[in-house]
Amino acid sequence: MAWIDWTILVLLIGFITAVAISTRKYMKSVADFLSASRCAGKYLLGVADGISGLGAVSIIALFEMNYKAGFTASWWKLMLLPIGVIIASTGWVQYRFRQTRAMTMAQFFEIRYSRSFRVFAGVMGYISGIINFGIFPAVGGRFFQYYCGFPAWPTTVLGFEIDVMYGLIMLFLLGISLWFTFMGGQIAVMVTDFIQGMFVNAVFVILGIYMLFFLFDWDVIVSAAIQYSPQDASLLNPMKTSGTDNFNLTYFLIAAFVSFYAFMAWQGSQGYFSSARSPHDARMGRVIGQLRNITQTLPLALLPVCAFAFLHHPDFAQSAQGAHAILDGIESDQIRSQVTVTVASAQFLPPGIMGLFAAVMLAAFISTHDTYLHSWGSIFVQDIVMPIRQSLIGDKVMDSDVHVRWLKYSIFGVCTFIFLFSLLFSQQQDILMFFALTGTIYLGWAGSCIIGGLYWKRGTTKGAWSCTILGVVLAFSGWYLTYNWEASQQMISGLFPGWWASWTQSWPALLGDKCPITAQVLFFWTIVTTIMTYVVVSLLANEEFDMDQLLHRGEYSVEGEGEAKTAAVAEKKWTDIFKMGPEFSQGDKILFIGSYAYIFLFFAVFMIGTVYMLSTDITDPSWGEFWWWFCVVILLMTAVITAWVSVGGIKNLGELYEMLSNIRRDEHDDGTVVGHRSLADLHMEEKKAGE
Repeated sequence: MAWIDWTILVLLIGFITAVAISTRKYMKSVADFLSASRCAGKYLLGVADGISGLGAVSIIALFEMNYKAGFTASWWKLMLLPIGVIIASTGWVQYRFRQTRAMTMAQFFEIRYSRSFRVFAGVMGYISGIINFGIFPAVGGRFFQYYCGFPAWPTTVLGFEIDVMYGLIMLFLLGISLWFTFMGGQIAVMVTDFIQGMFVNAVFVILGIYMLFFLFDWDVIVSAAIQYSPQDASLLNPMKTSGTDNFNLTYFLIAAFVSFYAFMAWQGSQGYFSSARSPHDARMGRVIGQLRNITQTLPLALLPVCAFAFLHHPDFAQSAQGAHAILDGIESDQIRSQVTVTVASAQFLPPGIMGLFAAVMLAAFISTHDTYLHSWGSIFVQDIVMPIRQSLIGDKVMDSDVHVRWLKYSIFGVCTFIFLFSLLFSQQQDILMFFALTGTIYLGWAGSCIIGGLYWKRGTTKGAWSCTILGVVLAFSGWYLTYNWEASQQMISGLFPGWWASWTQSWPALLGDKCPITAQVLFFWTIVTTIMTYVVVSLLANEEFDMDQLLHRGEYSVEGEGEAKTAAVAEKKWTDIFKMGPEFSQGDKILFIGSYAYIFLFFAVFMIGTVYMLSTDITDPSWGEFWWWFCVVILLMTAVITAWVSVGGIKNLGELYEMLSNIRRDEHDDGTVVGHRSLADLHMEEKKAGE
């Protein structure tokens, strides 16, 4: 890191800090803190939510995957495009959730099911979330330690071996994220995330140009991928991935299914779910957010492949000695796998470019951590503490200042937990496998309750409870199997010796020291089981729910959200969800049509290419040429999208400040539910009746 690199980091921190301070004057209520009083426009939402989903931990996880799978991961991810774009364009889950006017998913659970289910869902979501969140600071801290070259300061505290430097880096990064969250709640989180999102998109264009045209010769990259990757784990040919560790075709097929089933179930960025100024803006924000599949593709796929070439090709043997020495000195195989691309890139990126990438990682770290701190801290108060308080003392509204203070205490508690977890936890799996394992605790059943509750009037509380309890049991069983496979073998063989002997003869992999079923596969079968349970139990209960009241349709429609009044009509024909109504501006129509054009182009390439390569043997050099042109097209699209959404986002930012300056706050709008109705809705109806 040269002086110019440190200057870039300091300037970025200084600018977003000033922006965070500027939002403080707008934070005046619980609704401001939790959901920016539902004043966010589509571009602001799309860019901010997009970067909040691309944390430093996500970048490192993708580096880890793409170093093993190369460009083949990008190929199989093309089959996810129809799901992502159709979800965004149709407003799947997002539109109806915004119609409920719930601030959190668990608040929706109380409106749709019961208060006790809300609390239980909140507890399970919270446990799943903070354990999942627990490794974020560790991964980000290790990146900056190895990338910037900070020395290790090992010591022993209370019997635990820790690295003091590593701990200090995490404290500094978490401190910034926590301070931003305290400044203005969701307003500060969203605005600073937007600024960081614009910065990251612009830098990704610069990085893409540099890596594609100036870093390494493309023929050298292709040569290294062909010669030094295993035959059954190709970095170029999607048909040769059967031996790719954890990230083969099965992984992506399950990911495709989960992206539909569990959409919006994960609560890490729940503040964005309720921040849109209308259901239409929520829908279009999701369309814009899906464009990150383009803008974030090139650097995150190309840099790991460049790192592979740097570490393996003879042309770089002398330059790579330092990187190999650092990696050889890391005892943990898992940590070595995580930082391989980091260590290599620190050796070959030049000054200026190195600082820009460090700034990207800093922005990614802060944007995800402030979003997640806000989300999980809010969920603990809103979906666990508040319902319990309501049951004990009734529907009395808590003072706004006290409520916000509780939220901040909770957020600080989450911050403390993830710091200690990262400092002491020994990770034994790839990051994405750890995410699948921890996510199953909540995601394994939540999708059934969300989709069933929003789209099926016969979904019942009994069905929700049944699938939830079963999903939690299966999730913790999967966790135990993964981390205690040898002990599990002994236990099963002792209880069912004949059955176990028969199975191990047919499946000798069961006798290994590692669970032969990946966390991703365990996740999938948990989902299938809970879906069947929800449907069967709900049908047996034979009950119906008032969906018009839930979705504020007809007589329950809300002034200012006019499209909700026509929602009941729109349900007459399912294809109407693809139509562009009067709420669509000219820009919305371009985005909407562009989304389908983009999906048609790339999915057609995927389908035609897959059919062709199943019948024809495509050489690895031919795949290398294809990936060159793929990168060029992605780079051009990234540049255009970055310019478009930045202009729209800046306009939305001004509109956000104006709305927050003039909006009339309602102290009852704090997430409280009374008799399957939001307290804010009941208060609004009382005011109308009084007038």
